[in-house]
Amino acid sequence: MRTVLRKIPDGLYFAGPDQWTSNAAEAHDFKLIDRALQFVEKWQLKEVEVAFCFKDDYCVTGVSAAKMAMGYSES
Repeated sequence: MRTVLRKIPDGLYFAGPDQWTSNAAEAHDFKLIDRALQFVEKWQLKEVEVAFCFKDDYCVTGVSAAKMAMGYSES
């Protein structure tokens, strides 16, 4: 499983500094949720979510990085 960042408005994945891609296989793997959230906070990224991608590049999304950083959870 890979931990990546995805822009919510256009669905692009973070690939590197000032680089976003529609191909999940090219996305930067943060490996850990905490690393992804620290990156979002450091660079003050808006409208991004943490996504989890698997071997076939199927990605599960749905929780914005801002909500994750605040300890958001659904009951």
